Amino acid sequence: MTVAAQTGTTWSQAGFTPVCALQVFGMRRSGNHAIIDWLMRNAPEAATGGVFFNNCKFGKNPQVHYGSLDVYDAQRQVMPHVDVKDDKRIAGAGDAPMAIVSYEDRMPQPAGQPQKASHTMSDADFSHQVVIYRSFLNWSASLLAKIKKNDGFGATDRMRIMTLAFATYIQGLNRVAEAKGIIAICYDNWMTSEDYRAGILRALGLPVRDLSRGKVQRYGGGSSFQRKVGSAGDLNSTSRDAAMAGDLEYGLLAWTAAHDLRFMERLIPHFEDDAERLATLAETSKLHMKLPPRKAPV
Repeated sequence: MTVAAQTGTTWSQAGFTPVCALQVFGMRRSGNHAIIDWLMRNAPEAATGGVFFNNCKFGKNPQVHYGSLDVYDAQRQVMPHVDVKDDKRIAGAGDAPMAIVSYEDRMPQPAGQPQKASHTMSDADFSHQVVIYRSFLNWSASLLAKIKKNDGFGATDRMRIMTLAFATYIQGLNRVAEAKGIIAICYDNWMTSEDYRAGILRALGLPVRDLSRGKVQRYGGGSSFQRKVGSAGDLNSTSRDAAMAGDLEYGLLAWTAAHDLRFMERLIPHFEDDAERLATLAETSKLHMKLPPRKAPV
C-alpha cells in the first residue's frame, strides 16, 4: 500500500476522498494519540485537512462507529469542537483530507489476510496499517496506574483487566514480528529519537515536516503520572516502571509475567532488557505467601 488518493473506494460515504488513509492499532497507554496527532501534523502537502476517527468499534464501519472525532484544518491544526453534527465538522477538512481510523486494544489480521477491523471497507481503502506498541514494563506500569485511579475497580478487577491486556499486548508483538504489511512504531523509540521519527515518516511516504512530539493529548486523561505537563517532550514516559517499582500489584504482575515462559519467549526479541529484568526478578524475589490452613471442624 502506498500514499495516494483513495479514489474509487468506500470513503465516498464519508463525503470526501482522502489523499491518504491509515488504519492504526495499539494498546491503550502506548502513546497512540501523541503519535496520531504527529502523523496528522505531517500530512501530505496535498491534504486539505485531516479527519481522525478515534477508538472505532472493531468489525464495524469506522465512518459511523467511532468513539470520538477530531477534524484538522488545512494548517494541520485541530479545529475547535463545536455543537454541530459530525458531518458538518468533517466538511471543514475539505474534499481531500488525510484520514486515520484507530482501534484500541485490538490488533490487525495476520500478514497476508484481508483486514477485518473496518467493516464494508477493503485493504485498498487504506494506504497503510500501523501498529503502535510500547516496552512492556513502561506500558504495564502506565496502564495499571491509570486503572488504579478508578474507584470502581478492586484488586481482582485490576488483575483481570491487566492479564487480559497482556494477551493482546503479545498479539501485537507477534504482528510486529511478522512485519509484512504493517508499519510498526515503538513509542519508546519515538519519544527518544528524532531520527527514528523521521524514518517512520519516510516509511509511510509522508513529508518530514514536523519532528516535534507536540502537546500532551486530551484523550485518556493525558499522563497518569504527570498531570500538569503540556508538552509531550517533558513527559518521563520511558521511566514509568521506576515510578511503579514499589507498587505491590505492579510487582505481582511483573512476577507473574516473569514465570510465564511463553510470554517471556515472545517478549525477548522486542524488549530484551525488560525480559532480563523480569528474569532477575523471578530469580531473586522471595515471596513468602501461604494460604492459612483450614480450621479444624468442631
